[in-house]
Amino acid sequence: MSHRKNLIVGLGVVLLTVLGSVSIAEAQGYPPPYYPPPPPPPPPHGVYRAGLVFGFSGGVGGLHSDNCGDACGIAGMLEGHLGGMISPRAALMFEVWGADHPWSSGGSSFETVNTFFTGAAQYWVNDIFWIKGGLGLAELRETFNDYNGYYANASDTSGFALFGAAGVEVLQSYNFALDIQFRVGNGFYGRDNNSFSVQNYGLMVGFNWY
Repeated sequence: MSHRKNLIVGLGVVLLTVLGSVSIAEAQGYPPPYYPPPPPPPPPHGVYRAGLVFGFSGGVGGLHSDNCGDACGIAGMLEGHLGGMISPRAALMFEVWGADHPWSSGGSSFETVNTFFTGAAQYWVNDIFWIKGGLGLAELRETFNDYNGYYANASDTSGFALFGAAGVEVLQSYNFALDIQFRVGNGFYGRDNNSFSVQNYGLMVGFNWY
């Protein structure tokens, strides 16, 4: 009988010891489970515009003026600009935009070039659509070359320039945008006491860095 009593007492002591160890472990707490770190966020969409702005565009369009005849017509277009962002959606820049219309008549070659040297402001209405306007100096250059090489002549006329443009960015990366843009501009000139104007119209593709 005594042996059985001692066995029961021993089992009780072991049970109390185990329960006490579990209580102490629970009181101390276990280390938090390990979770792998979340994946990095995806790169931001669109283009980040800040600081220096520069680029160029090219395309086709036309020259127009009243009673211009063959001296006006389809023209190649080229533009370049350099400036800076003044806010996340606005930029100020210097821009050169020219239209070149070569033509021939009576065995001679001619060329009409209408170029604008302007200050311009550009504003992004949303993430991809922008508008631009500018004013400055216009220069009209008309050249004539005899095919036989006997005679060549060039005349330059300067005046006031005004233009507007709108574009949509169809491709964007971190600091680059490719756009499609439409431009229209007017050069106001005077010659031989007569005033006249010559317009540029252009559909162009632009390459822009920020």
